[in-house]
Amino acid sequence: MPRMSEPAATSREADALFELVRGRYGDRLTPEQLESVRRGVAAIVEHAAALRAVRLDNADEPVQRFVPFRADE
Repeated sequence: MPRMSEPAATSREADALFELVRGRYGDRLTPEQLESVRRGVAAIVEHAAALRAVRLDNADEPVQRFVPFRADE
């Protein structure tokens, strides 16, 4: 069974999401704008696949940002 991180699966997911956007807003967008939306959706799907690839355990905590104390600030 293909995993979501594989190109074919992400391509199908991007196509399905784009069709949702096109169906809802396509009549208000130019062909150039629709192509821009298609590229944006594809990028979002790729980023989401990268995030899904990171496996977290229940014990994993968020990274705490270290900000050093400076008396002059």
